[in-house]
Amino acid sequence: MTFGRLVWRDLLRNPLRLGLTVLAGAVGVMAFIFLRTVVDIFYVGAESAQADRLVVRSKASITEELPLSYLSRIQTVQGVDDITWYGFFGGRYGESQKDFFGSAYVDPASFMQVFDELVVPPEQVTAFQADPCGALIGKDLAARYGWTVGERVTLKGTIYPGDWTFTVRGIYDVSRGGLDTRSLFFGYRCLNEKLPEARQDRIGAFMMRIEDPSRSAAVATAVDAMFANSPYPTRTESERAFTLGFISMMSAIITAVKVVSSVILLIILLVIGNTLAMSVRERTRDLATLRAMGFKSGRVVMLVLFESLAIGLASAGLGVLIAPPLVNGFLSVVGSQLGGLPEDLIQRSTLVLGALAALGVSLLAGAIPAVRAVRIPVAEGLRKVA
Repeated sequence: MTFGRLVWRDLLRNPLRLGLTVLAGAVGVMAFIFLRTVVDIFYVGAESAQADRLVVRSKASITEELPLSYLSRIQTVQGVDDITWYGFFGGRYGESQKDFFGSAYVDPASFMQVFDELVVPPEQVTAFQADPCGALIGKDLAARYGWTVGERVTLKGTIYPGDWTFTVRGIYDVSRGGLDTRSLFFGYRCLNEKLPEARQDRIGAFMMRIEDPSRSAAVATAVDAMFANSPYPTRTESERAFTLGFISMMSAIITAVKVVSSVILLIILLVIGNTLAMSVRERTRDLATLRAMGFKSGRVVMLVLFESLAIGLASAGLGVLIAPPLVNGFLSVVGSQLGGLPEDLIQRSTLVLGALAALGVSLLAGAIPAVRAVRIPVAEGLRKVA
């Protein structure tokens, strides 16, 4: 009998237990991939940020507003190519909390220059820029609600209370980067003219494109120095750093998800380890017989480890196979209620990591039973189950 056949026979000693162990491992791998995918989603925007864009925001807080009058002064900084401004509106469509999507006010003319990855028909761009209360919506958002150009959309303001009605003047797509197609942008003038005087001419942040990305640090320093002693000091950072700033506000959640994914690996370890321990205990006499026949201790250890590796391979293969359709399906349903999520949610690296983690844990789980199998004296092993 070959070594491989011996491993196979030992694995099939209890088919039901083997099947349940593999299934439990596969569920663990799927859960690990799911949680890691959730973490990856948080960083999608940061990974696709443009190197030539800088964000000027309030130094005090990411939610603090800045005077619009800063615009003319920032434009004088050497190295600034284009500049626009925007702010989060926080509107909600309908009464349900599920009908939420990203909404922001922008300067229609300069917005299209700085965010040149937007793909919009020229006639729609003209209409959007000509209508103070015109809106530009993403193609996925339009598909979600069946909105078309000319549709009137009313949002309930949260940051800016009241009902705000906009007319869809254009539907955009993106050619690159992480700007999603599930948001609504409208002209700042429509909002500014209806605000109390104390809140007028104040915006969320400036976004600027620079001529040379290698000079981004120098440009950022120059802008911040200009307003260092003003009532509203600024903090200028890259688009990636700005996005990571938002993510840091949810660091506790992200850390909790990572901890839970690690706990799942521990559960897989315990399940496979328990199965192997039971199998070794049931085969104490068989293993002792092999050693009495001349099998070296290393050979017996390899026998147990190969069984563990086989279980790990089966669990990893099954988990990686069923994870993509189940995880993508679940997150697509959740994403449709939260304004949508990116397509192709599961990265290949996440699948590889899940499979390698399962294999590593399986080998670790088999280490203790393998060592115990060779530490029992041959004579004692033959008597114990005789």
